[in-house]
Amino acid sequence: MELAAGKAEDIFRSLNRELWVVTAADSEHRGGLLATWVSQASLDPARPVILAGLAPNHYTTELVRNSGQLVVHLLNSDQSDVAWNFCRDSGRERDKLASCELETTFPDIPVLASCHSFLLGRVFACVETGERTYFWADIEQAEKYSSSAPLCEQQFLQWCDEDKKNVLKSDKLTDVQLQRDLESNFRQSIPDWLRFG
Repeated sequence: MELAAGKAEDIFRSLNRELWVVTAADSEHRGGLLATWVSQASLDPARPVILAGLAPNHYTTELVRNSGQLVVHLLNSDQSDVAWNFCRDSGRERDKLASCELETTFPDIPVLASCHSFLLGRVFACVETGERTYFWADIEQAEKYSSSAPLCEQQFLQWCDEDKKNVLKSDKLTDVQLQRDLESNFRQSIPDWLRFG
């Protein structure tokens, strides 16, 4: 199992997933994070749905849970500094949006004015799995500003120097340690109708 886990991590590290900045607000609180797990969750073009998997211990996850809304943004390929802004520490410690220009047409939720594209969604379902909180959201607003490829993980990691990479590794280790018991508890509490086999 340990050998398989190491190989699986190597395989996952070889992927070049797009990076998403997820933002949310709850009354006077706002925040954002860098997410690697956002996906289209509907084939029906008339009813677009996104599915976002966020770590349960993150401030932005709390804001999405409380507000029922989120915005997922793709960044332009030259916006690694923006990605770094949203992944380097917690929104409980600082306002990550303070240095960002925001769209003025959305007063209740922060939408980045400068990005590749964005999808604003209203959450209609949520599942807690210990390691991730999965939000399904109907897309209510969408805008695409660029036809170029968005910023992806490998490009961002190449931009990061060793100090930044060490911060990312340390943050990941902290999240894994916080979430391991939550994930085990989730597996033990899966109801029969959801359990496979």
